[in-house]
Amino acid sequence: MKVTIFNGSPRREGNTCAAVSRFARELIGRGAEVEIVYLFKLNILGCNHCDRCQHERLPRRCSIDDDMLELYPKYLAADIVVFASPIYMWQITPCTQAFLTRLQCLCQSSDFSYNEEKGKKLAVALTMGDGSDNADLAVEELKRFCQYFSADYRGAMLIPFAKKAEIDNGQHDAEITEFADRVLSRVSCYLN
Repeated sequence: MKVTIFNGSPRREGNTCAAVSRFARELIGRGAEVEIVYLFKLNILGCNHCDRCQHERLPRRCSIDDDMLELYPKYLAADIVVFASPIYMWQITPCTQAFLTRLQCLCQSSDFSYNEEKGKKLAVALTMGDGSDNADLAVEELKRFCQYFSADYRGAMLIPFAKKAEIDNGQHDAEITEFADRVLSRVSCYLN
């Protein structure tokens, strides 16, 4: 089982990266192959709605020539994809948002004549400096993405009032273990 984590945190030593590292270790301990892709320093522009992917059938790619073109094969090769991000102003980071919008090219959304998102197992791991309700918009966005593209939503891990020292010393291991259970489960979590 290949799990790819697309981490949009700007801080390699921050809360989100600490949580992702512990989560990756949990998955590896269960036999998963894990790859972490750091999005923040990559050149990924958001979708500009040119519609070339919808009308010209650019298979598995977008017309924008940037670092995203190298990420499509990683995304498609993963059995499970986890988006990781801190919450800033009630949303995922801009680089994570840009990545998510650029996945539209994997589906012909007017008639769904092709849809490489269908059945894709997706989850989200979020840290925030405030309460978990600050992540509501970000979680809802991924749920709607999954619903629209017929992807398989595997749930969210939320670490409110995140502090790296607490994550590093295992205070959130119960949440991380439970998230690994949901991500690796054979059952969709969409309604949870």
